[in-house]
Amino acid sequence: MKRYTFYLCLALLVSCGKTSETEKYQRERNNIVDVSGRISDIKVDLMIGMSSLYTIDSFLVVQEWSPAGEKGIHIFNKNSFNQITSTGIIGKGPREITRQGKIGINYKTGVLWVNDHGKRVMWKFPLDSILTNPNFMPTENIDIPLKFFIEQYGFVNDSIAIGKAVRVISTSSFNNKMSKFNLIKNSTTSFGYEHPDVTETQSLFTFALSVKDSLYINGYSACDLMTICDLNGNLKYNIYGPDWNTNKQEWRDYYTSIGILNNHIIASFVGQDRFYYDKNSRLQTNWPTKFMVFDLEGNYEATLETGCPFIAFCVDEDNNRIIVYFDGRENPLAYFNFKIN
Repeated sequence: MKRYTFYLCLALLVSCGKTSETEKYQRERNNIVDVSGRISDIKVDLMIGMSSLYTIDSFLVVQEWSPAGEKGIHIFNKNSFNQITSTGIIGKGPREITRQGKIGINYKTGVLWVNDHGKRVMWKFPLDSILTNPNFMPTENIDIPLKFFIEQYGFVNDSIAIGKAVRVISTSSFNNKMSKFNLIKNSTTSFGYEHPDVTETQSLFTFALSVKDSLYINGYSACDLMTICDLNGNLKYNIYGPDWNTNKQEWRDYYTSIGILNNHIIASFVGQDRFYYDKNSRLQTNWPTKFMVFDLEGNYEATLETGCPFIAFCVDEDNNRIIVYFDGRENPLAYFNFKIN
């Protein structure tokens, strides 16, 4: 009986050890670093509205959400920020983009896949073709299914991507599912770990992939949770913030975008009510002003406070910097060098 009790206790200790390694609760994140004085404007001649940002090779890709001009995707040299070209003609004609969605980049093949939610296709934009032909228009596309389609993703090889998919429940509701996309078969299937306590209303998340580090990350927007998994979809770490499992989560926003920069996870983070009323009693969105920084095991390192709301960002590993599209600055595009002290 004593021997049985000993082995039972030992099994419980081992089990608890595994749980503590996987489940990380961070009740305090108080290493605040003010980076507002480090921000450098990127001055461009082009008037650019709210945009998503990407980097590939030596290029910065700026994709406007609602393009005012003829084209919606702008390519810059990411070192000098000189504009090189623009692409993606906006319109309803053949080979034009009606309503832009996110861009999925295959870094190995140098291809930008641009979701067009108006025509329900993914357009193929080879980077070489964009750079050599200022009048390039795509000739290849893949149909986007109506009910379940990949939206934010990265390629793990030439034909397989993983990322965030949208599952349409009804004409007025949807949720997010982690998914795998087969480019050759044009098929999307559910994939990977799902936290058992995340409800349907909390399922919206942002996604980042690092093939080099053999991991992907989901940061949830409606609950204070980040998950880190391996490329097979197995859980490595659940990272819980101070609001996890509290009633504060009902009204607040958390993660809005994630990048991986030289062995650090960079996550834009709100941590406040998702909406507020301005002085004219107009309802406004609370955009993030700060970045949470973690190591690749999800251990908290610092909070980088920019002092200004921003819409989107991307990381530039070659130059060790973060490029940001700010809201409310005279020059919305800017960058700062990354350091946490």
